[in-house]
Amino acid sequence: MLARPLVVVLVASPLLAARAARAQDDGATAAAIVAQLERPDRPDARLTAGPLARAKEAIDRAARLRRAGDEAHAKAADGLAREWAETARDLARAADAEAKAADLRRKAVAADAQLERTRALVAEGVARVGRLRAELDEVGRGENEKGARRAVEVHAPDKDAQEGDKPAAPAPPAGAARGGGPTAAAGGGR
Repeated sequence: MLARPLVVVLVASPLLAARAARAQDDGATAAAIVAQLERPDRPDARLTAGPLARAKEAIDRAARLRRAGDEAHAKAADGLAREWAETARDLARAADAEAKAADLRRKAVAADAQLERTRALVAEGVARVGRLRAELDEVGRGENEKGARRAVEVHAPDKDAQEGDKPAAPAPPAGAARGGGPTAAAGGGR
């Protein structure tokens, strides 16, 4: 019969020791978190001030209870201190995440505005290129028309020249010019 109580004590002792160590760890963890978040230069100091104050109160209460010899309540106060300290840490992390998100949002809005400006510049450039192409096409058409007119002028005589300068009749043979007809030229005279 003595073996059972001895087994229970041997099994329960490590569990109680672990619980006591955890209680001590709660107090130490809470104190470490409070020390980390207590700097006044932190941007989230106002946000974490309330939970940090409650964590410090719980740490002080745990110390008073230990001095009074009430370890059970001191452990509970250490657990409470850890909860408040972790709440303050979570608030600080949330504030940091919100600040990063706001910064990313600002950068995204700025990038979007830059993209819109770039699109407007590209559209303006495309319109300018279109106008320049239209002008070049217009100049090209004008040059083609002038070239075609020049070609017509060089290859076709003027209408005035055609009407006034009719080709002369072929010159009569040498004998016909003296007054004779074709027979006279042939040598048969009267």
